[in-house]
Amino acid sequence: MSLPSVTGLDHYIIRVNDLQAATDRYVKLGFSLAPQGRHHRGTRNQTIILDANYLELLYFPEELKAESRFSGYDDAYEGPVATALQTTDSTAVHAELARLGITAEPPQSGGRPVHLPEGSEDAAWNNTNFPAGLLGVPDFFTCGHLTRHLVFRPEWQEHANGARRIESLIAVHPDPASLRAGYERVFGPISISELPDGGLQVRRGSLRIDFQSPAAFEQRYPRVRVPAGLPASAHGGWFAGSVIGVRDLAKTRALFDANQVNYRANAQGELVVPPEDGAGALQVFVQEAA
Repeated sequence: MSLPSVTGLDHYIIRVNDLQAATDRYVKLGFSLAPQGRHHRGTRNQTIILDANYLELLYFPEELKAESRFSGYDDAYEGPVATALQTTDSTAVHAELARLGITAEPPQSGGRPVHLPEGSEDAAWNNTNFPAGLLGVPDFFTCGHLTRHLVFRPEWQEHANGARRIESLIAVHPDPASLRAGYERVFGPISISELPDGGLQVRRGSLRIDFQSPAAFEQRYPRVRVPAGLPASAHGGWFAGSVIGVRDLAKTRALFDANQVNYRANAQGELVVPPEDGAGALQVFVQEAA
């Protein structure tokens, strides 16, 4: 199996230009957010912790945008930019990439203080960045938590909207079939399958990415447009957002109505929140899988 040390989805990053405004949008959607964090390198974030994975709203101060991994996006862009793969050993993933002939930067350590009622501790991790644009969009890196207990805390995992997990990530590509060879190289042939209407699905443990053609995406999610400011490395593709599994979709809908959330219920039984109400990310709410 290619990259055996990658076990699933850890989280994905939504780059935002106004962290407080983005936070307010997700509170309105019924999420509980962990306290705002500041990374040692100067970026700030808010995390939305689910049962086994999470969403990260990430803000880059102007002086850090140009040197960030996501500098290929226009400054005004807000929305999904990267997927963090779950692993317990980013160093092992680095070696596994090398065996595939893929040269990645050495693993990098990171951290930020976490302020808790009992005092502050430093959350720490060890990441391996895949080469930028290796698989087009989304961008990938591994996240090896060294202090998982400081991230996945029960008091941050209960949400008024009943959210439990990220069921899948949604991406759009003009020719999903053309991605097969690259993803088979990295994740192995067993992880790749075809979707109706020419789509492609990538699976590894809790990770699922559904690549849809523009026509199929437009049919399912009308009025959601290709965002401006995508990087050249996207090659016409874009990372649209995610599907969130909830405990009771009827209760989620009632909360949306009470909070006057802008959403649409589609023929597939999904509650679709457009990117403009998700800090640039399409958020689709579904009844969690049994």
